[in-house]
Amino acid sequence: MTVDQQPSSASAGAADEAESGAPRADSSMRTAPQLSRRRKLERTLFIAPAFLFQLSWGWYPLLIAFVISFTNARFRGPVEFTGLESYTRLWTDPLVAQAFQVTAIYAALSIALTFFIPIFVAILLMEMPRKHIRWMMLLWFLPLSGIASTLLFRYLFNTEYGLFQWIATEILNLPVQPFLSSADQVLFWLVFPGILFFGPGLIYMATLQGIPASYYEAAEVEGAGFWRKIWTISLPRLRPIISMLLLFSVIGSMQAFEYPLIMTGGGPGGASRTVVMYLYELLQNVRYADATALGVYLFLVTMALILIQRRVVREDPDQ
Repeated sequence: MTVDQQPSSASAGAADEAESGAPRADSSMRTAPQLSRRRKLERTLFIAPAFLFQLSWGWYPLLIAFVISFTNARFRGPVEFTGLESYTRLWTDPLVAQAFQVTAIYAALSIALTFFIPIFVAILLMEMPRKHIRWMMLLWFLPLSGIASTLLFRYLFNTEYGLFQWIATEILNLPVQPFLSSADQVLFWLVFPGILFFGPGLIYMATLQGIPASYYEAAEVEGAGFWRKIWTISLPRLRPIISMLLLFSVIGSMQAFEYPLIMTGGGPGGASRTVVMYLYELLQNVRYADATALGVYLFLVTMALILIQRRVVREDPDQ
């Protein structure tokens, strides 16, 4: 009886395969490409909103601005093609040269004071006892908007009733300081509102907390001191983050606008007029073609700085 049942079960399996048209293994193999296509479709649908937003609010305005820079665009009247007239006019404009010089100095001061200082402050905070780190982070990384910090520092720098003027004259016995009214000092003081923005410091702290404690313990066993551990462990682990944040810092500094606009309005005598501020003035004067041409100049300079930064700063901590 058992011998007779084996052929019947085999024939039944063959009959099932014949009815279904393919073995079960083939059915599972058919579903794999379908799942792959479904996942690709899901990824596309998730990326599509961000792509469309960047296309409509990023690349499309940039393209239109590039086209307008070759015309005599105005508020009213016909628009005519003028070629490189706007570019040549700006190339010989002394205010453009001054604006780029101001922007370069401001960017250098801003990166020096608001980018590198948080690195070492974050490293020093990590050396504190764990129970004190949270309170120090709360005091140092107090969230404050850029506009609020700018208004605060404009009050502090006031030459008549500002706190810094009182400290300089009453405590330090210095003469009355011009602060923002001095063409030689204004760019240095303009950088200080950015010190209250501690976004990079938080990122550095999070990165340092992710470094295994065994690295530092092994370095101590080898006899490494505090600065040796920073140079050989902390900074190499921070290198990818430093590279990324330095890129953002360069872009943000080249686009400086709200700090000088609120605190000085570009004065005194244009000493704090950045490129974006001058672009804003051109738009106010209905010089649309010149404004877009200046924007193209700024875009090219920023891209050149980004390429230089990417070639100089390596992101791999093992290199």
